[in-house]
Amino acid sequence: MGIATGLAFAHHGRKVFAYDVNPQVRATLRASRSPYRELGLEPLLRTEIRAGRFVVVDDLAELSREAQVLFLCVPTPASASGRINLAPLRGAVKELGATLRGRRDFRLVVLKSTVVPGTADSVVEPLLRQASARGPDSLGVASNPEFLAEGRMVADALAPARVVFGVCDRRSERWLRQVYAGFGAPILTLSRPEAELVKYSSNAFLALKVSFANELSRWTERLGGNVDAVATAVGADPRIGPSFLRAGPGFGGSCFEKDLRAFAHRAGELGLAARAAEAALAINREQADHVVDLIRATAGDLAGSTVAVLGLAFKPGTDDVRESRAFPIVESLLRAGASVRVHDPVAQGNFEREWRQRFGESLPPPSSCSSVPAALRAADTAVLQADWPEYVRWNARWTRTMRRPLLVDLRRALTAAAPAGLTVVGLGVGPVASATPAARSGKRSRRRS
Repeated sequence: MGIATGLAFAHHGRKVFAYDVNPQVRATLRASRSPYRELGLEPLLRTEIRAGRFVVVDDLAELSREAQVLFLCVPTPASASGRINLAPLRGAVKELGATLRGRRDFRLVVLKSTVVPGTADSVVEPLLRQASARGPDSLGVASNPEFLAEGRMVADALAPARVVFGVCDRRSERWLRQVYAGFGAPILTLSRPEAELVKYSSNAFLALKVSFANELSRWTERLGGNVDAVATAVGADPRIGPSFLRAGPGFGGSCFEKDLRAFAHRAGELGLAARAAEAALAINREQADHVVDLIRATAGDLAGSTVAVLGLAFKPGTDDVRESRAFPIVESLLRAGASVRVHDPVAQGNFEREWRQRFGESLPPPSSCSSVPAALRAADTAVLQADWPEYVRWNARWTRTMRRPLLVDLRRALTAAAPAGLTVVGLGVGPVASATPAARSGKRSRRRS
């Protein structure tokens, strides 16, 4: 997020100085390489470094000396209880404040990290003023939440749908408007707690739309129908809109799960109930169980069977496996006695590392395959978890390598036009029960839609 944000400012003509606490990240950036897989990030990085508008520095002292506006893009992970962990942010604020001590010219520190409402007021500003010994006349503090989606961070950063400022003085607002001049996005100015609340509210609402679509998928499976047809008709209402009304195995990634848990925890601290956020989280947990039930209803007894899971990232276009639904799905399949093989074009290494951290020696990992044919060879069932383009362009040879050509399509990427010889059962496309007898006997199901 920090890299995409900085490069967007550079692209719009600002001189950007960038610092990361990890020296390996700094070295990678200096070499014009992206340390993360993100569409368009590396070409933009090369362009802006070549133009001299994006400069990587080696310490915070140089950063605070060169930059007038300093954006904090520090991780805010969740603790086991769901409460936001502000330790990395507190450390960064204290260190940055110390580098600002003794300087007279005005500096604006902008909180870009996702934090629960009230953090800028109660944590960031007091720590910053204490560490820097600066008052409001020489140091401003603002909130400016990000709304970047993984897989399209560069596009979102370059052309945001809206920019939200959280400020408490006109000078800070004026400086922020200068920073964002030329972006062409509507600017909404709020208080700092309000701006922080906008971020959490947005993620909670989007997660709720995803979870609602996932609940709809269970209806269409039971009643007979296609969840996409229903969701399209629902989303045609301008009061609702079609975005995020797409059923799948559940939401994942670095934001929704973490932010909803922190939102609910913070609500409890304030004596409030965050029922919408809690409901979205509950439905998301249930959806992974529903997926395994769908696989079992389609394929029959899983014990002793071979299942290939295609796609391990939480969505295509990224190597991020944080909160990927692949983890609970693969875990449940293994515990049901299936032999599980997995494949992903870019996220396999991250999945293996995360699996070891989650399960250690308590649950043997699935078999990682270097190619799709290796994953599908003699498989009884394939599961499409993330609809990478290479999976959607299904190769007819893959079907012939399977012991039973059966695909459970959790994204409905191949459901509408199943490849010849392949039985495809789509999540949210019913009635699922009609596929069960044929699937158990190893014969092709009549249902190909």
